[in-house]
Amino acid sequence: TAENRRADRAAEREQDRTDREHRQAQRAQRGQQRRARLATLGRWVTARPVELAMAAIIVVPALLAWTAMATYGREIYGPIGVLLPLFTEAAMWAFAAKLHQARQHQAPTGWLQMGTWAFTAVAALLNYIHGHALGGIAVGLVMAVVSVGGVVTHQILTAAPMQARRSRTDRQAARTQRLAARRVTRMERVALRQAVGELGTDGTVSLLHQPGTVTLARAWTGRTRLDRRAVPGLAADGPTSPATPVADAVEQWLSVQPDPATESSPTDTDSTSALEWAESGADLQESTPAPVSIPEPNRRSLDTLRTELHRAVSDGVEVDPTSAESIRKTLRCGAKTARRLRDEWNDGSAAVAA
Repeated sequence: TAENRRADRAAEREQDRTDREHRQAQRAQRGQQRRARLATLGRWVTARPVELAMAAIIVVPALLAWTAMATYGREIYGPIGVLLPLFTEAAMWAFAAKLHQARQHQAPTGWLQMGTWAFTAVAALLNYIHGHALGGIAVGLVMAVVSVGGVVTHQILTAAPMQARRSRTDRQAARTQRLAARRVTRMERVALRQAVGELGTDGTVSLLHQPGTVTLARAWTGRTRLDRRAVPGLAADGPTSPATPVADAVEQWLSVQPDPATESSPTDTDSTSALEWAESGADLQESTPAPVSIPEPNRRSLDTLRTELHRAVSDGVEVDPTSAESIRKTLRCGAKTARRLRDEWNDGSAAVAA
């Protein structure tokens, strides 16, 4: 009927309008996306003018050299000679790319650098021969420089950055550290040569070193050795704690006292007498004994200690006359006296005095 036809036409018009709006929305969306991509590209180009210039310097010589080598290969090998750039140009670029990747991953680059510059030299030589055949030396040089210009530029850009120049103070500190490290290395090598070995039950040997303060010296043969050197405040066998006069006096007093382990314990008679005296009810205040004074210790003179040290060394007693701690423990004397005896022994005056 007429009413149905009018309804169908109205529905078609509505569908056409909906389709037009959908197409317009799609065109607007595509236009917006295109403008966004162009804006992103513009920002990228604006932010990298130097990189783009360098890219042109790299790409343009590569294209020129590639076409030149393809022409030269066709002249030599025929139609298949157009593949010659795959050997000359592509080889050096492959090594250059692999070298850049190795630098980024901090991998060894020695052989890659050798390969890069070897194929660069091959490409330059072949381009020079081609150019020389075309127009002489000048043309050959131009073609050789153009062929390797891209790779050289790429290597300069991707090489490791140069370190900033250090200040004078930093250079002096670094030089001092190097000198100290070299001296430590020399002393360790000499100490290794002078070390003695301790053989274990399993047949292995452990190196033993005698501790102390040492310095490098040379024998009359010119060979280096380690000599002990007395340092103020340090013993020859290492640092010792400073001893005070009170500590020396206490150590001397203890050295002359009898061993408490050897003293006899109180007897039963003494215990009984003490008990009877307590039960007698005596006046404690009147019977308090006078305080016992500590007897003056028997002090040994320095000459006596020298003689005892010399006798101990001669008798084979386990004492190290070059160690203040060993002298102190053996002679039971103060640390200050032990250091003086050690210094005299090292100077050679102890043996003369004895």
